[in-house]
Amino acid sequence: MNRVILLDVDGVLVHPGGYRAALRSTVQRLVGDFKIEEDLLADLEKRGISSEWDMSPLIVAAYWDDVLVRQPMKNLSNDVAIAANQIQFQRSVDVPQQLSVPEFGLVTGQYPAETAFQAGYYSRIPEALRKNLLTESRNVHRSVTFRTFQHFTLGSKNYEATYRLPAEFEAESFLLTEDKSNLNVEIRERLKRPGNHLAAFTARPSGLPNGADGVSHGYAPEAELALKLVGMEDIPLMAFGKLEYIARQHGLEPAVLVKPSPFQALAATFAAWTGDELSALQATYEWHRSNELNARFGVLPDSFDLIVVEDTMGGIFSTLSAGQILNDAGFKVRIFPIGLTCGSKSKAENFEKNRVIHFEDWKLLIDYLENPNLSTHHSV
Repeated sequence: MNRVILLDVDGVLVHPGGYRAALRSTVQRLVGDFKIEEDLLADLEKRGISSEWDMSPLIVAAYWDDVLVRQPMKNLSNDVAIAANQIQFQRSVDVPQQLSVPEFGLVTGQYPAETAFQAGYYSRIPEALRKNLLTESRNVHRSVTFRTFQHFTLGSKNYEATYRLPAEFEAESFLLTEDKSNLNVEIRERLKRPGNHLAAFTARPSGLPNGADGVSHGYAPEAELALKLVGMEDIPLMAFGKLEYIARQHGLEPAVLVKPSPFQALAATFAAWTGDELSALQATYEWHRSNELNARFGVLPDSFDLIVVEDTMGGIFSTLSAGQILNDAGFKVRIFPIGLTCGSKSKAENFEKNRVIHFEDWKLLIDYLENPNLSTHHSV
């Protein structure tokens, strides 16, 4: 049986120490010395808020809202960086003991921080300042949290080269110093065995799709760095930069294409089989436009197993939907969602809640994948 295996990056292929370090440094730069508990981040991930680009403004907003409830401040600037200095300088109440990001439903095609703003949360923060903090969270020209975070992930020199903007402060790249591979040589070689067609898919920034023409300005190769770290730079990649490229071609907002949207898993499946990222994006856009799979998808085999390995539910939902689209179009696809927890209790609980089989480490997971009786195991 042919197999397509979709692999998330952070939490699956790599331990994302760099993003966690960048998140903490970003928040501390805006609020001062404050410890972010891992439980808060795990709770956000459980709720489907998995990108630090959303976590950072949401956490800063939670901190400021907590302070301003206890100590109202007048005449705060609408500029996020200036307001951050004002709040740090004026704060006389204690640092919040425990932050809580309000519960809100996610909106398809909208980034979570934007959703929080539209829903009116963090109302103690003046509206104009709140808007500047929570909206356009991927815009390097308008989002202070995004710019700050990218300094810490890329390092200030790579930041300047990527965005062609002067660095606002000196920083080293936490992706280079803090990320660790979750794969050893044995696991990697077992994944690459004949019959397995692999692709990585992630919300990380990335370069342009292979085969694409265009200026690479603004496309940060963070996903490519991760694949190089784990020795998988030769497999197709369906990351945020690739989705951003096709979205710009057709006047779309990239948020509508990122997992849990089926678009990302569908494009990753095509790319895994063909190795052609650009054709995968173009074919999947035609599906997005017409709601029908066109003849390009005829390169896929009539029947195959679609396996996804994730540490959160977003990519699993994306893959389940993509598999259903393929089945509705006449393919015979068996879908196997698999969770990897790396010892996280909250991730295990979330997978159990959603009835997803999960494993604590890659050794157990790869043994499961290679079990000759996998075909008799439950698929979705």
